[in-house]
Amino acid sequence: MSVVTILKEFDTIDAILTDGVFEGKYNTSGSVLIRNRFVGEIAADQIIVDENGNLEGEVNSSELIVSGNVNGNINSDSIVIMETGILSGKISYKQIAVFEGGIINVEGMKQNLENKDKIIEIATKVVR
Repeated sequence: MSVVTILKEFDTIDAILTDGVFEGKYNTSGSVLIRNRFVGEIAADQIIVDENGNLEGEVNSSELIVSGNVNGNINSDSIVIMETGILSGKISYKQIAVFEGGIINVEGMKQNLENKDKIIEIATKVVR
C-alpha cells in the first residue's frame, strides 16, 4: 500500500511540505502529511510521515503511518510501519503492523486494551 493510495481515502489533508524544520504545536481533526522535519507536538486523526519525513516529539493520533522516521512519545490507536519506516521512543497503541523492512526501536511499548468483561469459571462443588 502506498502513501498515495492512503491519501486518496481522505477529502482534506494538511501537508507540511516546505524545506527546513517546522517547530511547535499542530492540532487538526483531519489528516496531516509530513514530508520534512517536524519537531514539537502534533495531534490529528491521521498522521502520515512519508519517506523523507522526520517527526520528533509528542504524537497523538487515531492512525499513524510511518514511511520515514518518527521518534518521541507516541500515542496512537493504530500504527502502521511501512517498509522504509523507523519508529523509536515510547509508544502506546491499540494495534500495530510492521511491513518487512520496517524498524521498531522503542524504549517502552504499551498496548492499550479495551476494557472487556472478565469471564470467570466457577467449578461446581460436589458433595458426597
